[in-house]
Amino acid sequence: MENKDYFEIWGLPRDTRFRRRMIYLRYLALQASVVRRGYPLRTLGNEQIGCGWTFCPDGLGPQSVVYSGGVGKDISFEHALVTNFSCSVILLDPSPTGIATMNLPENQNPRFNFVPVGLAGRSCTLRLVPPLSEQEGSWFSHVEKGSFEAPCLDLGTLMKQDHHSFIDLLKLDIEGSEYGVLDNILDARIPVRQILVEFHHGLLPGIRRSQSFRAGFRLLSKGYKLIAIVGSAYTFIRGKWPT
Repeated sequence: MENKDYFEIWGLPRDTRFRRRMIYLRYLALQASVVRRGYPLRTLGNEQIGCGWTFCPDGLGPQSVVYSGGVGKDISFEHALVTNFSCSVILLDPSPTGIATMNLPENQNPRFNFVPVGLAGRSCTLRLVPPLSEQEGSWFSHVEKGSFEAPCLDLGTLMKQDHHSFIDLLKLDIEGSEYGVLDNILDARIPVRQILVEFHHGLLPGIRRSQSFRAGFRLLSKGYKLIAIVGSAYTFIRGKWPT
């Protein structure tokens, strides 16, 4: 007897569910096939709560330019960068959650420069929706239902304000706004050596896997190499370290 709930949980017939599963499996296989091996990799941050990030440590040091989009409730990764590489980190988050996190005494680090604005593909104001999970705490943008207006800047504008001509490492955990930021980086030819990005298809409403596929393909077509995939977090790298 057919398990109707299993095959029609999304209101889809059996054959449609099967096709979607096969598409997803091909998507996973394609991802695995393009991951470049041989790069030294390191993971820092609290992995137990999903806040660990994998990256290539080569070239990181006190003079590195590091931007971190998205604070949320945990900046263990940013603390680890400071501890291990003496990096200074610019942290960006306009949400009440991010601001509360950065106001905690343990996060008053002289190597942190917190800016309470969002990172987006263009300078604008986004309407944010309260977190789906209070425990997780991440606000996200929604055109119609947003209850909190957040000021946002594009990456180029932020770099001009900080007098930076390149970025060594950029972390993007910005709840769906990553797609616009990545397009802006490529369209404006912003020199970013390494991009750590969490894609939010399947995590937030209205975001499709095809958006993540397109973003990853664009990065690869512009010379980036995919060197790590851990869950929904992807690591891309390109070029040589600035001299």
